[in-house]
Order: sequence, then structure tokens, then C-alpha cells
Amino acid sequence: MNNQTVNALERGPAAHIEGLREKALETFSRSFDEYFEYSITVDSEARVTWISEAYYRFLELAQSPVGQPIVSIIPNSYMPGVVRTGVPVFLDLLHVQQQWVVVSAFPLRDEAGAVVGAFGFVVLGQMNRLKPLLGKFAGLQERLREAQQELRKHRAPRYQLSQVVGQSERIRRVKKQIRQAARFEMSVMLLGETGTGKELFAHALHALSSRAGGPFVTVNVAAIPESLLEAEFFGVAPGAYTGADRRGREGKFKLADGGTLFLDEIGDMPLELQAKLLRVLQEGELERLGSNELEYIDVRVVAATSRALPELVEQGRFRADLYYRLSTFPIDLPPLRERAEDIELLCEQFLEEIAVRLGVSQKEFSAGALQLLKHYHWLGNVRELINLIERLCVMEEGPYIDEAMVSELLPGVERSVAQPAEQPTVAKLDPGSLRLADRVAHVERETILQALEVAKGKRVRAAKLLGISRATLYERLERLGIENKRNSKR
Repeated sequence: MNNQTVNALERGPAAHIEGLREKALETFSRSFDEYFEYSITVDSEARVTWISEAYYRFLELAQSPVGQPIVSIIPNSYMPGVVRTGVPVFLDLLHVQQQWVVVSAFPLRDEAGAVVGAFGFVVLGQMNRLKPLLGKFAGLQERLREAQQELRKHRAPRYQLSQVVGQSERIRRVKKQIRQAARFEMSVMLLGETGTGKELFAHALHALSSRAGGPFVTVNVAAIPESLLEAEFFGVAPGAYTGADRRGREGKFKLADGGTLFLDEIGDMPLELQAKLLRVLQEGELERLGSNELEYIDVRVVAATSRALPELVEQGRFRADLYYRLSTFPIDLPPLRERAEDIELLCEQFLEEIAVRLGVSQKEFSAGALQLLKHYHWLGNVRELINLIERLCVMEEGPYIDEAMVSELLPGVERSVAQPAEQPTVAKLDPGSLRLADRVAHVERETILQALEVAKGKRVRAAKLLGISRATLYERLERLGIENKRNSKR
């Protein structure tokens, strides 16, 4: 124990503590001069407020740079970015004075936490001391890159447009629209009933776009409690509220930066959050919950809903400006009942996938069973069809699934299709006419008449029996000249 320490102890505890404080300041001062010899500070406008003598000499400045923008003396400086974002730069490389140097820069904050400037320093002539630290830093960077690559795999699109099954006119039109929308940076709105494959098409759109290498992030607005939506979208600043993660948490917008954010069931979003979402879409910037700092993002939004948004706009439950912002390129996804010609192809694919997934033998639908499936209403669309096929694959031990099993699981379909109340006689073809167009038109006409008889004149039901839309049925009735020949009910 040296004499200075003994004397301090003799003077009392307070004097001893003061002596230790002075010793610490002296040590810190020497360390600062040694390790931060080449240092500089800037204000909130990235203008130089102070520069060390050593750094002044190293930069070979002719006059003091105080008051000047730092980029006027170091064009590639990290300091403006640190001031703008509040994010520090730690041990990075910078090319200054025809040589590479190791630099660090940190934000300076006031008592309220606002960034008021930045402090930076350059390491010269001490690279041997830093080699172990730089080696560890490089290893951490490599592990971070590996983790980011693994995360990107999980956030990559799971579906391609080629995986969309169907050859109907309606589905071909949707595929064409997806390809068109993918070429341009615009918001897309997917409209359709539950189970029509909105997420599948959103994945496919992302995979076709220039953002395919970026993340694809999904948020189901209807599945998240309203009180948590803002944090889920925009993230949480460190210590924003009691119980919040001390490190903070990134929101879905930040996670989707550089890629696509899919907002499913957007019609369920509360009005207050709609205003904040609109600002993000317009300005490309957001604030985490509990923070006053802006973060800049580059995200393409694909929204989807099964609700009638124009009606919600009229009722004041959805912002009109947000609706128009999201609906730059609307795409209507057809319900399964309006593309019944795709059901056989869908069944083939789902039977194969389900057999592999459940470990059961490969099944096949009989012709009668397929007819029943094609005439069913499918309120749950493709999702309902998948669930039905899963149940049938588990229940049926043999290789075939017949109409009896389908009728058992789809109440009402047998009465409306398999056993119609009346079966009108189809008129015989004129054997004297061999023109293909005449014969096709004759068969089409008689089939439509038969469907109207079975449906008792109800056109909506007749269209469902025929596997076509109501608009298509009206067009055929007019073209075939049978529009006024039936007292049809709407």
C-alpha cells in the first residue's frame, strides 16, 4: 500500500473515495489519449464540433473544420448515418488518406434519449492489439450471416405459380394477373372467399418479383389481439413499457425490409392502426412503439381480404384512402364452385399429397364421385375440398372412393345432383347434320335445358349444376336463343 493511499485512509473514507476517483480519472485520461488519439465529434446536423490534434494532423487539414459538414473533409464518413439512425458503427473499415483504417462511431444522446450528435475515432498503429478482438468480431459476423441465411430460408416463398393447379379460364386469368403485378412495384389486393388460396398466390407473386431474394413475411390481422397489433407491425423500442424486452423487438415491417409483407384479412384492422399503416406505405418510414426515432424501410405490401371493403368504407369502418392505396392492383380469386372443371385435377394432386403425408395407400375417385364433387357448392372452397379428401382417405381402406361415401360426407349433394326430381328427355340429334358446331351447340342447349329443369327454373342453381358462373349461363342462354323460352326464376 503506497503512502498516498495510507494518507487518504488516515483522512477518512470520504477522502479515500475522492482519491480513488482522481486516480480513475487520471487513468481514463491517459487511456483516452492512447486509444482515442484520432477522434472527432459532430452535432445533430453532422457538422464538426471538435477534432483531436492528432486526427487534425493525420487528415492534413489546412484549417480547422469546426462548423463544417464532416463529409467535406471525409466524404465517406459513417457519422451522418449514425446521427440519422442512432445506430452505432463498431470496428468497421474506412478508406482515409489513401489507406484503410479501423473506425468506430457512436451516437451522443441527451437526457431524453434524443440523438444530439456522434463521437468517432480511428485506430492507427495499434493493429496488433486489436487483432484478437477483430478476429472474434469476424467470427461473430460470420455466425450472424449464417443465422440470417437460415432465417431467409424460413422466410422464403413456399409456393410458385407453377404449383397452382387448374386449367379453367378463371384460374388462367388470375395467373396472368399475378405475372403482370409481379413486374411492377405496386400494392396488390387479393380478393376472395375463405379458402380460395390467397396466401398461395401471395407467395407466388413474391417469387416472381424482383424481391424474390428478400424475405416474405405474413401477418394475419384477424388472428392477433387488437392490443398487440401495433407492436406486431412496427416493433417495440427497448424498455418501451414495463415488461418489455430490454433489447427491444423488431416488427413485421422491419423483418420484411427488402421483401414482401403479406397482410391477410386486412379488413379486420382497427381504424387507429389503419392511419399508421397508411403513413408507412406513403412515406416508407416507421416508429417503434415507445420510440421517437424514424426507421426507413423498403417493403412491398400484398393485402388480402374475404370481406367487402367498399361496404366497410361506406360504413366508416375502413379508411377510403388506405383502401385505394392498397387496391392499386386488385385481383379477384374465383371460388371453387365457379371453376368446377378444375376439381378433377385438384383431386388428383391432393390424393397423392395426402397419401404420402398420412402414410396411406393411393386412392382414386370413381366417375360418379367426381360428378358429385363437381356439383357441390363448396362454401369452404379448396380448403374444404382438402379436408374432405383427408377424411375419405382415412375412412376408405380400398383403392376407390365411390359416390356413396362422398354422399355420406356431403349431405344434400345426392338429392340435388345424383337423384334429381325429374329427368327430362334430351331430344335426339338430327342425323342429317354432321357439322361439328351444330352438334356441339345442340348438346350444349339440351344440357342447359336439362339443368334448368332439375333446378326448377332457378338460374343460380342451374349454373352451379353446370359448373359455370351465373354470368356465363346468362350469356349461353342468350346465344342459344333460349333466354325467353323458360320462365326462369332468379
